[in-house]
Amino acid sequence: MKSLRNLWIISLFLKLIISALIPLSADEAYYWVWSHKIQLSYFDHPPMVAWLFYLGHFLEPVFNAVRWPAVLLGHCTLGLGFLLLKDILPREKVRLWVYLVLFSPMLGFGSLIVTPDLPVIFFWMLSLYYLFQILEKQKATSYLLLGASLGLGFCAKYHIVLFIPCLLFFLFFEKKWSVVKWRLVSLTLIAGLLFSLPVLLWNYNNHFTSFLFQLNHGLERESYDVVWTLSYVLGQILIIFPLIFWAAIYAKVPFKLRFIFYFAWFPLIFFFFTSFRALVEGNWPIIALPGILILAVCHEKIDKWIGYYIKFWTSIMVIVTATLFIPMIRTIDPKLSEPYELQDLSHLAFEYSPLYAGTYQMASSIWYFSKKPTFKLRGISRYDFFDTLNESIPTAKKFFLLKHKSTNLPQWLINENWEQQTIKKIAPNYELLSFTHL
Repeated sequence: MKSLRNLWIISLFLKLIISALIPLSADEAYYWVWSHKIQLSYFDHPPMVAWLFYLGHFLEPVFNAVRWPAVLLGHCTLGLGFLLLKDILPREKVRLWVYLVLFSPMLGFGSLIVTPDLPVIFFWMLSLYYLFQILEKQKATSYLLLGASLGLGFCAKYHIVLFIPCLLFFLFFEKKWSVVKWRLVSLTLIAGLLFSLPVLLWNYNNHFTSFLFQLNHGLERESYDVVWTLSYVLGQILIIFPLIFWAAIYAKVPFKLRFIFYFAWFPLIFFFFTSFRALVEGNWPIIALPGILILAVCHEKIDKWIGYYIKFWTSIMVIVTATLFIPMIRTIDPKLSEPYELQDLSHLAFEYSPLYAGTYQMASSIWYFSKKPTFKLRGISRYDFFDTLNESIPTAKKFFLLKHKSTNLPQWLINENWEQQTIKKIAPNYELLSFTHL
């Protein structure tokens, strides 16, 4: 137990150091902007990620330590896994699960990046823990806390709703209906409703726009492209790692962990079917990963296979981390270079005022790095949080716009009487324009 505690502390220390050195990605900067406009919820996602950034505001002078509250919460997922597994699996198996999580691209290195995935994984694991307590001890407090955990998970990311069908499939196929004390389920429902109220109230007051956006985002196309399904299947096998995927399929799971089978495979199967309707992003089934890794450690050969897994993902993590010190490597992927490009452009917020941006990523990053409020120009790209703000419409007779060269101007700007002038072209593909009202 002491060695696992030391592993938890050392890995947390490393996460805090690395997360403070890596500049915020454009999406993270977007959530950081939300934290300066605190609401019950937001158009794009529930509010938990913004609340976590809000807690880190006092750490902003320390590099990018504004991430730390979220990174700490995400790291506590390891502790929940230990509490769940310690009395079921041998200590060595628990240790292997911790290593699988730490070297997972999504749950390990990915937990340095603050997105809604961090809190939803925590509350998914917390809900699994309380479900196990219900199955074992049937205490009323476990029913209540399960509902609270699911409600808070709903404030993190809507994907937490998949916990319900996972649970129903488990109760049905394992014939566990009689185990549930149905009179106590009301505690779960009440707590779940209470703790999800911020999201429910915001959506009610905003015509359920967030719910509809996420639903359409996941099932948005009428035609079908086989690449969607192939990329999903191959992508998930790579993320999990082929040998670990194989181990999870053929593992001999202890009876007390049978319920994990449903919470591991159902999300993967669910998004497999949605891949026939739209392109599935690689992180969407992330809630399945803790369970998949629990199943994998139950395989008899996992202690032999885990070395390949660690070596492969360590190599990838070293390359990604090297971008901090070797700018040449950043060109491998635009996502790696984007934060640095936008950080270099943040000085424009002081030289050209008021400055607007062509995307929410650009506006958020410039705001974060310059600490000077910068807004996306309303209607210039897809609808997002910035479009709900009055500040997204210029009130001055002259303003400046930083955008990608390929980004079209919003129709309202074209229709109104504005004189456009190109100030300069900025490598690799940006341009700075000025607009003067005639």
